[in-house]
Amino acid sequence: MINLLALLFALLLAGNGLYFLFHQHRPFLLFHPEQNSKLQTILRVSGICLLLLALLTLGAVLLNNIPLLVIALIGGCLGCLIPELLLIPYMNH
Repeated sequence: MINLLALLFALLLAGNGLYFLFHQHRPFLLFHPEQNSKLQTILRVSGICLLLLALLTLGAVLLNNIPLLVIALIGGCLGCLIPELLLIPYMNH
């Protein structure tokens, strides 16, 4: 069961990462990265990191390695939290 949930988590991480990468040059939600190169950089780096974390999670599931899976899940949670905190200063700009 945990492997199925981890796969779902990996899909969500990949989806968020791709969303960030595809929205570097167009507005989304309250943000306008097409007008700010620093915001584009945050989205690019965050998107790549989320994709790497998704691959790490997928690898942990395929290897059935519980310690690696725990590391991947904690990393994925931090990988989602940090970009949100970095985006706060760019709200309503």
